[in-house]
Amino acid sequence: MSQYKKKKTTAQNNYEFLHGSYGLLPLIVVIFLVPLIVRLYRYDPNLNQFYWFLDSTEEIDVFLYWKSRIFTALGVIMGLVLVFQFTNRKFRQAQKKTIWLYPLAAYGVLTLLSTLFSKYRSFGFSGIHEQFESVWVVLSYCVLTFFAYVFVKNTADLTTLRRTFFALFTVLCALGITQLRGKDFFETKFGRQLMVPEKYADYRETLSFNFSNSGTHQVYLSFYNPNYVGMFASLVLPFSIFCIFSVKKWWQKILWTAVSVGLLICTFNSGSKTFLISIAICIVAALIFCRKVVIRRILFVVPVCIALFFGGKAYFKHMALDPVQYVKNAMKLNKNNSPLNDIRFTEKDAVIEYNNATLHVTYAASDFGAVLIFLDDNGQMLDFTQREDGYAELADPTFSGLLFRLQEGNAYYPWLVSIHVRGCVVYFTQTENGCQYINNVGKFAEAVKAPASLFGDYNSFASGRGYLWSRSIPLLRHSLILGTGADSFSLVFPHNDLPGRINSGFYYSLITKPHNLYLQIGVQHGVLALLSFLAVCAIYLVQSIILYWKSDYSDRNHYIGIGIMLGVLGYLIAGISNDSCVAIAPLFWALLGIGFSVNQINKKSAADAAIAAKKASATVGKTSDKLETASNDSDMAGDKSAAVPKTSGVKDAGKNAKGKKRKK
Repeated sequence: MSQYKKKKTTAQNNYEFLHGSYGLLPLIVVIFLVPLIVRLYRYDPNLNQFYWFLDSTEEIDVFLYWKSRIFTALGVIMGLVLVFQFTNRKFRQAQKKTIWLYPLAAYGVLTLLSTLFSKYRSFGFSGIHEQFESVWVVLSYCVLTFFAYVFVKNTADLTTLRRTFFALFTVLCALGITQLRGKDFFETKFGRQLMVPEKYADYRETLSFNFSNSGTHQVYLSFYNPNYVGMFASLVLPFSIFCIFSVKKWWQKILWTAVSVGLLICTFNSGSKTFLISIAICIVAALIFCRKVVIRRILFVVPVCIALFFGGKAYFKHMALDPVQYVKNAMKLNKNNSPLNDIRFTEKDAVIEYNNATLHVTYAASDFGAVLIFLDDNGQMLDFTQREDGYAELADPTFSGLLFRLQEGNAYYPWLVSIHVRGCVVYFTQTENGCQYINNVGKFAEAVKAPASLFGDYNSFASGRGYLWSRSIPLLRHSLILGTGADSFSLVFPHNDLPGRINSGFYYSLITKPHNLYLQIGVQHGVLALLSFLAVCAIYLVQSIILYWKSDYSDRNHYIGIGIMLGVLGYLIAGISNDSCVAIAPLFWALLGIGFSVNQINKKSAADAAIAAKKASATVGKTSDKLETASNDSDMAGDKSAAVPKTSGVKDAGKNAKGKKRKK
């Protein structure tokens, strides 16, 4: 092909939509559109059948439902495209060497089986309140990963996706700045119109925002909760920073630097502690893997690091925040010091174990009224005083901190006793079945002391996650092979763990997630599914470590590869204190698939370079051999030319001698 035709073909490809790679379109929609979807949806949660949920038949969702539905639809489209690809024999043969595809498929199959055999399968197929991460969403994660691996084939594809991420980051930074300034875009008239459909127009004025109206202007972007901003930044910020080095033009570097700084500011103002830990680990890993580049450009790196240090110090001073102490306080192991050990209810009374003593509380009712009765463990009555505000306070200092109140109930239960302990109010009443506990949503429940593991004595660890983890770990023993089903965590968590919820400060909270990615997968999808997920991630990380450990980053695609690797690592670290969410997880699975593809591109590039170098070496070797042969021939010719004259001289002399004889 002539040089002119090559240039013409290249120009045509540059102007062609997606340079002809139309398979990237679903991937672009997942990356750019899904995280930004914010739309009101009104629904019946169908949870009023459970003792821990309000008798509510109407709830609204803004940040999760439509993300879930649109992402699932995209998952179906990508799945159909892959099925068509598998009709090609060569494609099937090529994928047999894709080792990580097997644990990925196992993860999807085990999640599906866990949901099919779950007694909560209806929620697993439809998605549950405040989660909407159904089995179809999880299967779409698996499809998305493989789809990204298959359709990201070259540098041009990576450039397209890099631009897509840049567009997403730009929009999110702009949104975050409005929230940071206390002028949340979603609270504007235009923002409410975009968010609320016309048929729910009444909600446009009544809709409230928990975080932007909190007075602290917490940044939550379009992710439902500020915690997810930290998880999002742990995933994308390393990628964003390394994109600065993957582009060539100076104005592109400036744009990527600006968007990276914007993401950093938004994340700091989300209040996420997890991000500080994950990004610190990623920075150390980046310096180790890029040590050759750092040493080569030390005169540039040192001033930048100094500027970042003092810039960060000034920023945290302005925010009146010590990040090191901030993380230390959250990670400090403070042992439980609550005097409350247990509260249980029997046929006769309420039994409270408090300050290593036991208190029995009941009441006696008659037509003239009712009176509280307090007994110790030996059946002896205890004295108490009735305060002016109507609360009863025991005279024994052992039970200091406990207050009781007897109040009128309703036609079914004439009297109620309220127990005030650690800022919580616990109600019970006498029924035909004895004294019964009335929980925080006004329903009868069986109060229990749930089993705890590892963090049972450290409820406050990691901002209260110690309690959630300690009560979630025992659930794994029921999910060793198959889990309880997708989106079922809130259905199996011990919400009636009365003393634990009071001591941890979760008494009035609706617990729908364990705040741990690995516990979430282990409980819902099964321990085998968790191992499959970890296997996929481990294969990717090991593959990347081997590939980039010795890299000199002369190929700009290596910057993209290391950025994705560190992003995946950051997400997995953040997953220790946060769970999977349909607002963030699609980006993780997309980057994981792209990461596998980038590694493949970089491997091929390195192999091609090695072959080219080998050929060049062989060519040089042949050339040198030819030159050496020519040199030897020349030497031999020189030797012959030095010998020939002597011989010819002798012969000529002989001839001359003969000639002379003839003449004579």
